[in-house]
Amino acid sequence: MSGGMATSHRSESSLAEAARLRRDTVPVCAFCDSRKMHLIMDFGDVALAGGFLKPERFADERFFPLRLFFCEECFAVQVVDKVPAEVLFHDYFYFSSSIGTLRDHFKQYAAEVTARFLDAPNASVLEFGCNDGVLLRPLADQGIRTVIGVDPATNVVSTIDDARVRIVNDFFGEAVAQRIVAEHGKLDMVMANNVYAHIPDIQGITRAISQVLKDDGVFVFEVHYLGKVIDEMQYDMVYHEHLYYYSLLSALAHFDRYDMTVFDVKPVPIHAGSMRFYVCKKGSKHARQESEAVRELKRRELAQGFDRYETFRLFSRSVAAHKDELCALLDRLRSEGHRIAGYGASGRANTMIQYCGINHQQLDYMIDDAPAKTGFYTPGSHFQIHSSKVLEQPDAPDHLLVFAWSFFEEIRRRNADYLNAGGSMILPLPRVSIHSARPA
Repeated sequence: MSGGMATSHRSESSLAEAARLRRDTVPVCAFCDSRKMHLIMDFGDVALAGGFLKPERFADERFFPLRLFFCEECFAVQVVDKVPAEVLFHDYFYFSSSIGTLRDHFKQYAAEVTARFLDAPNASVLEFGCNDGVLLRPLADQGIRTVIGVDPATNVVSTIDDARVRIVNDFFGEAVAQRIVAEHGKLDMVMANNVYAHIPDIQGITRAISQVLKDDGVFVFEVHYLGKVIDEMQYDMVYHEHLYYYSLLSALAHFDRYDMTVFDVKPVPIHAGSMRFYVCKKGSKHARQESEAVRELKRRELAQGFDRYETFRLFSRSVAAHKDELCALLDRLRSEGHRIAGYGASGRANTMIQYCGINHQQLDYMIDDAPAKTGFYTPGSHFQIHSSKVLEQPDAPDHLLVFAWSFFEEIRRRNADYLNAGGSMILPLPRVSIHSARPA
């Protein structure tokens, strides 16, 4: 199934190269090396979802195949078209601390794992993919003795100014793990939040986690949960940065190969439906305490068919129908003379824009609350990004297409004046709906 947006600024050579890469690629499972892989969706040739750019770079913009597959052997759902990490993260524009909901989430998260697993004055914790320190600071506030953050995005980690936190500006892997163990010894906890799904060499990174952890150490990671992707048709989560879409079934199969296991899980509402996985070595004291939550989730996933390809074929058909519904609404509103802007210039937005083929006849521009994005343009579609101050202007749009729909309540509160003045917000997911000011 394909649905990439055709745009005139793509060069014939870039399209031909992307098509060649797609044709020549023989999908191999990143987790188990199986070739029993089945196509779920083909998004076509798309610009990198995080590749925000200025007009002078439009002509050089690159496009890459984006295909989602299911592995019959280990049940892993994954993007098979890998883009080098140096390309993906060279100029990274995602700053977690700019989102209040995330700040609150990580503060509670730090308190929970400290109380449950750590003797704070003697504990050592590493987070890889630490972004701008949104979790590191709360961990330090808990009194953790050694707090280490690892992240390759120089422009992001350079904003962390906290003497209690030690930063390694690099990609986490076996070499970095060896350096950290040599300096600090083995660690009580390793954490990864919305990054364990991003790493092409998932086998190598898992070996590195095992190497750096104490025998009774805990690996805690949060990722967007496959069940939410399927149940709420969250295809906007699929882009090159997000390579993997975890179920418990696939996680258990993966960790088993490294003598590790998932001993607990916790659904969390952040990002419209994540799962927190608690992992330990099989010889750990935690391995003997598998939770009922793990047993129940496994039963539910088997009942939902997360071990069967047909489940994902049905998902792709539903996504195609959603695309038609959303585009029909935008076309109707524009034909009636309405002005529409997008809200939330994220990777999720860029996937939806490019897959649905949303163009400048349907949308005027984008709005984002992260100051670092203001003045840049969205990849592929080239919508200019403005701050939300444009909503205070007399020519404010009639409707906002809220691509950051998972933060809708926060966005609604932040822009109450816009809604009270007669504006409305379109939510594309979990279903297409229009929201105006609540009655007084």
